[in-house]
Amino acid sequence: MASELLPRLAPLTEAAGEASHISPWWYGGFSLFVLVALLAVTVILGNGRPHS
Repeated sequence: MASELLPRLAPLTEAAGEASHISPWWYGGFSLFVLVALLAVTVILGNGRPHS
């Protein structure tokens, strides 16, 4: 089983090595931006549509 998984993990480790120069703050900032954008869309589209 390990002989099947190891070749599939090699591209993932290479991609992780190439992305290691990106600061973790970028991931957090992007996640925060996506959450705020989704909240804004929810609030904007939710106006005038009561669920009662």
